[in-house]
Amino acid sequence: MESRKPIQQQYFTRDREGVFRTNEGFDTVAKSDGLDSAFIKTTLNPFCVYKAPKELMGRNEENVALYPESLVVFHADNGDMVLSRSCYVGADFTGQRSASFTHQFVVPKERKEAFLREPERVLQIDSFQSAYDIREGKVLPELEDIGYNKAVRSRSIDRTELLLSRLGIDQIRYQQLIYAVMASVANKKKNFIVLDTDVTDSAELAKDLLDLIYRSIPYSTRRYLGFMTFSSEPEGKQGLHIVFVEKGGIRQPDRNVEREHLFDFSNQRFINTELPAQEHSLLDTIWKQRHTLDQLDPLFEFMDEALQGTTNQAAIKVQTYYDLHTLYEIEQGNEALYEANREAALQGISSYVNADNVASKVRLNQLFVSLLRRDLMNGEFLPSSDYVKCLLQYYAFADEGVKSLLNSCFIIFISRAANRSEEGMSEAAQIFDQLLGRDSLFDSVMSGLYTQQAGTAERYVAYRMAKAVTVNTIMEEIRFWVQHGESIVQQRFFANEVLKKVKKLLQTDSVHKQLEAANALYRYFDELPERSGKQQYEDFCGQLKLEIRLDLLDTLQPGNLEFEDIVQLGFMLEKVDQELNSHLDKRQKQMIHLLSTIYKVLLMSKREDSELVKAIDRLDTLDLERIQEYLKKLLFTRVGPEHFSKIVYAFYRPSLGHASGYEAEFDYYGLLEYISSTTHGSHTIYDFLVWSAEDTRFLNMRQVMDANYKAAVSKYFDNHDPRAFRDKDVKLKLLATPNESFVTFFKAVKLRQSGKLVRFAVKNRRKLVRTGLVVAALVILLVVFRNPISSMIAYLGPAPVIVVEALPVEATASTVTLQASAHNADPDIKLYVNDQLMGSGKISTTVDLQDGVNVFEFKAVNRGGKSSEVIKKQVSYAMPAPIVTIEATPDTTRNSSIQLKVGAADIHDPSPTIFINGQAVGQTSVSKSVELKTGENIIEIKASNKQGKMSEPILKKIKYEK
Repeated sequence: MESRKPIQQQYFTRDREGVFRTNEGFDTVAKSDGLDSAFIKTTLNPFCVYKAPKELMGRNEENVALYPESLVVFHADNGDMVLSRSCYVGADFTGQRSASFTHQFVVPKERKEAFLREPERVLQIDSFQSAYDIREGKVLPELEDIGYNKAVRSRSIDRTELLLSRLGIDQIRYQQLIYAVMASVANKKKNFIVLDTDVTDSAELAKDLLDLIYRSIPYSTRRYLGFMTFSSEPEGKQGLHIVFVEKGGIRQPDRNVEREHLFDFSNQRFINTELPAQEHSLLDTIWKQRHTLDQLDPLFEFMDEALQGTTNQAAIKVQTYYDLHTLYEIEQGNEALYEANREAALQGISSYVNADNVASKVRLNQLFVSLLRRDLMNGEFLPSSDYVKCLLQYYAFADEGVKSLLNSCFIIFISRAANRSEEGMSEAAQIFDQLLGRDSLFDSVMSGLYTQQAGTAERYVAYRMAKAVTVNTIMEEIRFWVQHGESIVQQRFFANEVLKKVKKLLQTDSVHKQLEAANALYRYFDELPERSGKQQYEDFCGQLKLEIRLDLLDTLQPGNLEFEDIVQLGFMLEKVDQELNSHLDKRQKQMIHLLSTIYKVLLMSKREDSELVKAIDRLDTLDLERIQEYLKKLLFTRVGPEHFSKIVYAFYRPSLGHASGYEAEFDYYGLLEYISSTTHGSHTIYDFLVWSAEDTRFLNMRQVMDANYKAAVSKYFDNHDPRAFRDKDVKLKLLATPNESFVTFFKAVKLRQSGKLVRFAVKNRRKLVRTGLVVAALVILLVVFRNPISSMIAYLGPAPVIVVEALPVEATASTVTLQASAHNADPDIKLYVNDQLMGSGKISTTVDLQDGVNVFEFKAVNRGGKSSEVIKKQVSYAMPAPIVTIEATPDTTRNSSIQLKVGAADIHDPSPTIFINGQAVGQTSVSKSVELKTGENIIEIKASNKQGKMSEPILKKIKYEK
């Protein structure tokens, strides 16, 4: 067993020499070997001072016995406790001068607890020495203990009342004194006490009063408290909190003293002693126990256990003692005190307990459990939000037994709230909401509630589901349950609640919205098991996917569907699984087959043609006609190169193809009429003709233009487009077709559409060529000699004149029309704008304006190169910025991210760029998830058009609360 550290001691006085001096003077004259010299000099010796009473010195009192002793106790920086007594010495070794003698005991910090808990071991030491002969040596023994008077442990009522009465201390002054002493340890203020007694008795009375004070304060205060029982004047040494000053020793005014606590009973002067305006039940208890202060020990033991591991600063605050006294009273059975503020009591317990010390703080843990059980037994009790917070705080570090109890508490409290009234579920939901963020606890409570009161659990799920009114919110709600309540997701009632909500979302007058919702929900359920990493959700998600498809098949009408709607149905039409097929009736099977074929046509790739033909071949005549009519309707506004291959199937005639021996037969003429009628006024029909030259459905086995197709095209040109080849662009496009058989055919059609003169020219080509050569030679001679002469005349003549039409100084539109002309609109005069040739004679052109000032310089140049005077025009244009729209967002959220839906529109740019927090995230319309940090988040949203015009930023403030 390890031996205890011994108690060290030293003597300090004036003598011929000392431990540290070789000449006469005040010094340590003897010490224990265990005392470090530096410790003595810096820590002990500054307290080896005796300031004799001015009253006795003033009258040259020679009776040493009348001089009061000064008992000093303080705690060194290393934690050791120093017990010191200084007394007056009438004559030193010379016999000529007075001196003082100080005897100090140094108690190791490991041993001082016994002294703190037994005040008599501090205040009733009877082994202090008053003199020493240095001839006995400079080494003092190390001690196992310090002798003290054990007979004064008990204190009678009469003795206590007699002392307080003699000192003039009533209840208020005593409570002020105790409060000031406890506060001084924390706020570093001193308590100067002046007793209205004879100076000879003052030190002993101070010790008696200190005995009362010491027994009235908690152990944690005693561990820091320092005091001095006598000083002729205020003593300011660090480590002293109580200093008893000689009567008359405090001058007035003294600002240094007035900053401290002053109890001057001799002059009835009290400074900084008023109690704060609050309840002081601890001080009331101390006053009641003043005759039997030992009965406060259980309270102080309770406080000491509670304060284990607490920081020193928190452990010595007066308010800390007040709070712990309240908890102690509740532990002792004061139920009214607990009922007055349950939350404060539970919070108080939680503030002193954590994961590291919960096992050692038995009484606080037991108190918490007993209060919890008491509230559970009270059928009328419903917890407040703060009460639940306290339980959750304690749950974080509670042992498994207490966690189980807390789990039961949450279940019972939720049940009570839910069954209290029709609005009870709202109150129950508030408790549930506080469990969020603690996934395992939430799931455990929800699972337990479902086991014990399934109806309440189902009502809560329905309560939450009722708030989900959009596809996004229902997906968020399911995501919530997957994250926080895994056991509930697998219950049948949960699937039913989700299904009811899904069916309601699909009940809309807009087919497009219905299919958009169905598509989003189906995709979500399809990806959920893999995304969550929980394959046990397969059955749950599979049932919902099946119900979504069956619900659609009950309500859809193919004739009401648009192209985008068919695309949205891809989740159902790409592959019809066996499970869905087994639930379909005859009508539903026919419909899904019909829609599936249409879907395949619209989204097929080239390599899928043969499979599609087989599928169409299996259709009966009526179904084929219906599908083709739907295709014509769906593609009516989408006729273009990307859909040419799909349009062809709307005119497929399998029976004709089989009868004639072709791979397939098509209503070519009907196809051409359809394309022409749907794209009237454009060149799409000609694009189709060029495209068809490379598609096998329009070619025979030799890759030559199919005869039936050739007849249909010829008929089309004759009936609908007899002047097609008179358009230069059309002619060039068709004659560039990458199939020689098509080019030959188009040349024949071109000749047929030409006038009589052209046909005559073709027939008499050779004669006309010879005649043309002669005429060309004559024309060349005329041109060669005409141009130089005209240019010379123009150069020598006057400069051309240009006339510019007026332009607005400030434009309101994004374009402006520039109009200018030469004199008499001479076609030989070229007109320039900003050095760019715009035309001859007369111009009128519309140009786009840039943001700001637009400068236009006009000039005219004749054939000889002579320029007119430059005319400058300026047009200012303030380009409007893009308009940004944002879907509503919550001000506060518990989610770590938020989905922003932002749109931007601009009259100059069909696709303005959208920026979120300075980062480009898309164009025109975006949906962007933004991560949030705890607390307030500021999100900046703006947009820019292609001209670089930026909108004013919109700032969204969103607070994220965990």
